[in-house]
Amino acid sequence: MGLFSFNYAKPGPGVDKDAPKKKGIFLYFELLGRKFFKLCQVNMLYFLCSIPYIALMFLFITGFFGGYFTEMIQSINMPGEEISGESVSTILLMLTSLLTMLFFALWGSGPASASFAYVTRCFTREEHSWIWSDFIRIFKENFKQAMIVVVMDFVMLFLMLNALIQYWNLYTTQNQFVFALLMYLCFMMFIIYTFMHFHIYQLMITFECKFRDLLKNALMLAFGKAPMNLVLGALAIALLGVMFNYLQPVFALLLCFLVFLGLVRYPIEFYSARTIQRIAIEFKEDK
Repeated sequence: MGLFSFNYAKPGPGVDKDAPKKKGIFLYFELLGRKFFKLCQVNMLYFLCSIPYIALMFLFITGFFGGYFTEMIQSINMPGEEISGESVSTILLMLTSLLTMLFFALWGSGPASASFAYVTRCFTREEHSWIWSDFIRIFKENFKQAMIVVVMDFVMLFLMLNALIQYWNLYTTQNQFVFALLMYLCFMMFIIYTFMHFHIYQLMITFECKFRDLLKNALMLAFGKAPMNLVLGALAIALLGVMFNYLQPVFALLLCFLVFLGLVRYPIEFYSARTIQRIAIEFKEDK
């Protein structure tokens, strides 16, 4: 039957039509339980389609942070102790893999993220979705805008990281408050830009709009829903951090491929899809 084949004719337990409608976190966990195996399958498809992005992000982070990480690892040794080259390589691989998966989970990977957003939106709204065909269709339909987002992400990442490092070096060498303030402002921009990605792909697959309007609406949701965005971002960072801390990078990446990435990203998609749906309904009612 293949990896992503299903027997949709087989009857399931269904949902009692007279059962009270659950909301919020209770609805989330109910859907997670009912859609868990489908979430695993769309997670694997999402990961496979994102391999070029993952490889490029891994190389970018290795090239950008490799030297800093190596110096940091060697600087935390106890006096008189010398860390082996193999240990440095293992820790370096863990850190770069963790950062790669963090940016993948928080920022997305372009067209594949649009497809993942669509399928998980169907889960959230309890609408039917053919995982394979819908994934490919949405991938094609949103390819142009999603690729612009990816290019913008790498440019912004390069500029923001360079700015943070430069301001930090200036602050430590000159000890002037203005550089600390600039570093703080740059870091806040980095966080807001991350929050925009919690909604940008849901907006992309829900509305037909120009790219500047897409960014404007994502920015409004980044500010307007900042407290919940912060909770969701912290949860994603904590889950991935714990996993990469206790597992070898190869096993952590395998777990991300099988299910874990979906478990990290689905709360974000669930919240964004429901938020956008409420806004769309309120807008229609106002009209």
